[in-house]
Amino acid sequence: MPAQLQADSLHVAVDLLILTVRGGQLKLFISRRPSPPYAGCWALPGRFVGMDESAETAANKLLEEMLPGNRAFLEQLYTFTDVNRDPRGRVISVAYLAVIPWGRLQAGNKQKQEIGHWFRIIKKERELRLTNDSGMELIPGDLAFDHGRIIDTGITRIRGKIDYTDIGFRFLENAHLFSLGELQTVYEAILDDKLDSSNFRRAILNRYEKTGRLNQTDQTEKQGRGRPAALYSIKL
Repeated sequence: MPAQLQADSLHVAVDLLILTVRGGQLKLFISRRPSPPYAGCWALPGRFVGMDESAETAANKLLEEMLPGNRAFLEQLYTFTDVNRDPRGRVISVAYLAVIPWGRLQAGNKQKQEIGHWFRIIKKERELRLTNDSGMELIPGDLAFDHGRIIDTGITRIRGKIDYTDIGFRFLENAHLFSLGELQTVYEAILDDKLDSSNFRRAILNRYEKTGRLNQTDQTEKQGRGRPAALYSIKL
């Protein structure tokens, strides 16, 4: 983003919450800003919307720039319009949720995937914290602009939607071949809570199997000494 803006003009930007589940934890991609304002501060990936493009087009271009060659699920989160959210001038931000499985990230371009850029999201009631594998911890006030608020809004949204939309399945490495245990790990990472396996299995089957969208395949997954886990496929 440019360091200077026309003070008497309205500008529209897009910001991305790029999310994945790794090691049973919900992770967010952020990086340090290289230039003012907030030079050196951690921030979400963002860019301004061009005169000849939609916000969605700008968000997709930004996603491709950040994670080349990786297909992600993208949906609009919210439009942030506070008057003083950007010290350079009047800037409205359209925020997007981008979900991508960790395995797909590992198989793609790793140039911008240093471990310090992926932070675990910890949200308990009104408290939000971000931590990385190096022990760094951030709170909303540590981030540039209103990005702490954007992240908090996004996590609240995704937790609220997980029980009535398909967004949890978007984190799976393979939506056409997965165990319910793998899906439960995703749900637990998003909710940051342990779930009862029997109740979870019953709820998922009742919600999706009867509609014909979730089907048990003829393949199984061996898990330790126990009974092989059935593998499922869902139509997204």
